[in-house]
Amino acid sequence: MAYIVYENGMSVARWVLSVCLAVIIPTIAWAENMSVGLGPTGHFFLIDGTPQLSPGFGGHVYFDYRWAPQISTQFGIDVTTEGGKGPQAGDNDILFFAIPTVDFKYYFVKSSGRIDPYALLGIGFFMTSEGSADNGTLAMGLGANAGVGVDLYFTPAVSANIGATFHSIGMIQSLSGANNGSGLFPVTASGSVAFHF
Repeated sequence: MAYIVYENGMSVARWVLSVCLAVIIPTIAWAENMSVGLGPTGHFFLIDGTPQLSPGFGGHVYFDYRWAPQISTQFGIDVTTEGGKGPQAGDNDILFFAIPTVDFKYYFVKSSGRIDPYALLGIGFFMTSEGSADNGTLAMGLGANAGVGVDLYFTPAVSANIGATFHSIGMIQSLSGANNGSGLFPVTASGSVAFHF
């Protein structure tokens, strides 16, 4: 096979191959960037809802699929232990569940380095359990999520994350009787370590 050779010695076939690889390899690298992460979570409440809860601490796990250079979908589970206050004062060990949340994340930088900031919007299913007192803290409902965060890459396969998310949740305490609707408005502060594959 005859090649057309430029003065610098590069053949047309090599040039075409180089251009194709330069276009295809970055696309493949970003086409499927999946990660699994876990870490601590804390909740505090900007506005008192029903039930009234004090700040709590727990943990979360998530699966994230970055299906475009600047967009990913994250599925998460979050469990924290809260104490009651106000009408629920003295009620301890109330579990607050987010099972699951689904968030769409938008990364601000298309070709980021070690620091990769993002904003997110999503929805979730939330539930509070009865705590140490039987006083009607059992509730469940749907909520909206809005937040910001940053991924910090140590290697292409390992990153850390810090983030904050505001939730606006409509809760139902019972399906019978009147005035059983309520709301919770927690802010979640979280950190995690993620493994990418």
